[in-house]
Amino acid sequence: MIKELFKYFSAFVPLPALAKTFQMPSGEEYDAFRQEILSLHSDRRLEGIQDFVFGADPEKLKQRISDVKGTYLFVEYARVTTTINQKVDRQDNRFKISVTVAVPEPDNLDLVSCTLNQERCFTLIETIRAKMRDDDDLRRGIVWMDFPATLTVWSSKALANSHGWSMEFDVTYINR
Repeated sequence: MIKELFKYFSAFVPLPALAKTFQMPSGEEYDAFRQEILSLHSDRRLEGIQDFVFGADPEKLKQRISDVKGTYLFVEYARVTTTINQKVDRQDNRFKISVTVAVPEPDNLDLVSCTLNQERCFTLIETIRAKMRDDDDLRRGIVWMDFPATLTVWSSKALANSHGWSMEFDVTYINR
C-alpha cells in the first residue's frame, strides 16, 4: 500500500519535479519503480509544485527538505489502524496520512510575501482535496480520502523554515 500511496500522490507533481525525487543511481526494483512512476499519464499535475517529498523517517525528511528551493508537496504516513467488520468478514486498514503543500521562507520575508505564499499553498492543497473527493477506487477497495479531512496552517523551522498548509485524513484499504 505504501507504493500505491506514492504512486497516487505523484500524479499531482509535474514530471521535472517528480524526477528529482529519485536520487539513487541504480537497483533493479528501484529502477523499475522510477520508470513506472515517471511514465504514468496524469491530467492532474499542478504546475505550482516544484518538488515532491514522501516518507516517514524524520532525519531523511529533514535532509531532503533542506535541499528544496520552491513549493513542495510533502506526503507522510503515520500509522495504520486495522478493524474487522465481522458482518461481512472483512478487514479494513486505515492509513493516517498528512499531505502538506509548503515553501521554505527566509527569515527576512515580510508579512505580505508570507501571506502570498500561504495563499498559493492553500490554493494548491484545495485543488488536491477537490480532486481527491471523487477518486475512490471501490473496485480495488481503496477510499483515498475518508472524511473528515482537516486543513491546518503548517510551519516548521526544522524543515527548512517551511510554511504552508497541511491536510490530515485517512486512506482506507479494504481487504476482501
